[in-house]
Amino acid sequence: MAALESEIETVREKPATEVLFHGVKKASDTVGTGQDYIFECHQPAIRFAEEIKSKIGDKRFLVHPVSYEEKSVVLRYPEDIGKKIDQTYVEWENDFVLKRTLSELQKLLDEEKGVLSRLKRLFEPDDESIPADQAIAADDLRNSAQTQAIEKAMSCRSLFIWGPPGTGKTDTLGYIIANYLKNGKKVLFASNTNRAVDVGLLSVLRAMKQLQLKMDPDKVTRFGDSVLNSEELEPYQFDLQIEKQNSEKKLAAADWIGLLSRRETALRSVEKRLKSGKKLTSNQELELKLIEQKIEDAGGLEELEQKIEELSMVSDRKELWKKRFVATTLAKVCTSDLFHDLDFDAVVVDEGSMANLPYLMVLASHAKWHLVIVGDPMQLPPIALTSDQKSRNFLEQDIFTTVSGAVNCGELFHWHDQNPTFTSFFDTQYRLESSLADVISQVFYEGRLKTGKADENNLSDGRDRAFHLVDTSKYGPVLEQKSTDRGFNPVNSVHQEIIIRLMQNMEGRGIFMEQVGIIVPFRSVVYDLRNRLYDAGIRSVEVGTIHTFQGREKDYIVFDTVMSGEQQHGRERHYSVRPLDETKNGLSVPRLLNVAFSRSRKELVVIADMNHINKVYGKKFLGKLLNRMV
Repeated sequence: MAALESEIETVREKPATEVLFHGVKKASDTVGTGQDYIFECHQPAIRFAEEIKSKIGDKRFLVHPVSYEEKSVVLRYPEDIGKKIDQTYVEWENDFVLKRTLSELQKLLDEEKGVLSRLKRLFEPDDESIPADQAIAADDLRNSAQTQAIEKAMSCRSLFIWGPPGTGKTDTLGYIIANYLKNGKKVLFASNTNRAVDVGLLSVLRAMKQLQLKMDPDKVTRFGDSVLNSEELEPYQFDLQIEKQNSEKKLAAADWIGLLSRRETALRSVEKRLKSGKKLTSNQELELKLIEQKIEDAGGLEELEQKIEELSMVSDRKELWKKRFVATTLAKVCTSDLFHDLDFDAVVVDEGSMANLPYLMVLASHAKWHLVIVGDPMQLPPIALTSDQKSRNFLEQDIFTTVSGAVNCGELFHWHDQNPTFTSFFDTQYRLESSLADVISQVFYEGRLKTGKADENNLSDGRDRAFHLVDTSKYGPVLEQKSTDRGFNPVNSVHQEIIIRLMQNMEGRGIFMEQVGIIVPFRSVVYDLRNRLYDAGIRSVEVGTIHTFQGREKDYIVFDTVMSGEQQHGRERHYSVRPLDETKNGLSVPRLLNVAFSRSRKELVVIADMNHINKVYGKKFLGKLLNRMV
């Protein structure tokens, strides 16, 4: 809680920032309330902002987020800015999720010991197990490590699944959840991003279909904002399910409402006739008797009115509690009041190595019997902003290294080897070409990662590898600094020109730019490179930081190391930077590089000034890695 308080304080002092490009005016019905513009955006946290400061040239505006979908955000400006907004600098306070998570932790302190024992199972797993009543069910594509993980999940109280890129984590996770459901268990599935939740839910639906597991669609829900444009997901959207329930209940209430309306009309007619001194007609008497009898059959007037009230509105909380399987983000579990006091037989967390510990504590508090954490501790850890070192160290710990006490890959494997009952390692990858997979296996996974697919090129003489190193040192690259007060802003014009020519060559080979991802270590370089590519007419390639591409893949990846020597006072100075130097950034460096190098399905191109690399990183992780590619 102290770490979260420190993070909240820092976030308020240092608002989240982003530069948005190519805003397009949206046709909308917001007359008199402002004008909406849609921008490309890779910061999903922007959707939690209550208000955003936008700077366009010398003008400043207070705008509000309307919606966020994958890679785009809609902002509402107080006035019409024109047909388009080429560029705007935005900032906002990003503390909403943190504050709600802190509140959830406060509630855990007030809970019974039963909840605290669930947290103990997160941090201190042991060999405790629950008898599994049935044999597991799966398709015939699961390898032995995946099959064993499914078996362990059925009996383990806590299970940590370590899955390197392309090892079938998501598909296997689908079968784990399908087996829980098959055994009648209630399951919560959560991940960091909406995209990962959607992909995981689709995996579960495929596994259920494969196992011929029939379940009422109303018992399965996708809680929160879906980003994948999939018709298969639509029936499971919680908001749409609630909307459907409301419609059905209003329809069911219509007959009762009509009955009371008929009673009211009949009573007015009777009152009018009696006031005029006339007796009731036989038809009036008969109608009143029939109406009163129907009301009595329904339990009486008071109960009928209560029934109409219940039918006229649906309780989101009650509906969520009825679900057998809920898929959502970690943030939603921590921020939505609907999850308070809601228990699940099993909680499954994907991309768990990226989740900070407070999130996982909240998730674990909902797990009655089983907790499954899926991730790769050799990929990106959680991120924190606080300058308080103790708080930052805590928030940037991932659950695998926390539980194992490991500080390097060797110690992680030792922990796994010593605890086979509650850990699993997926040792076969199916995504990367073997030439690249072999490098990644040797550098990041002690050579334990095997390849389960044959190279499409089927060449064994090394002439057609799935990775290429472009050594830019022969072109004399020089690093420059943009004059700005916003941190480190390097510019390597030679590397940018090489990337543009590379993209043009790839287009000439018939490669669609949508299949290509360009990864750089610094956010400022992302903005510069997007503009350079845009000006060169290359507008469909995705450019982002390593964090942008975590959990995703492209057919072709270009990784630009950016760094070269910098001219200072007439001399060329070579220095290291935090994202690439383990002496400054510890275990985060191999994790970052592992993500960057493992995003490609077909080909990886690394752009590096090897003269600079060997001078600064020669004996460090990056130098050893790149020299393996020569």
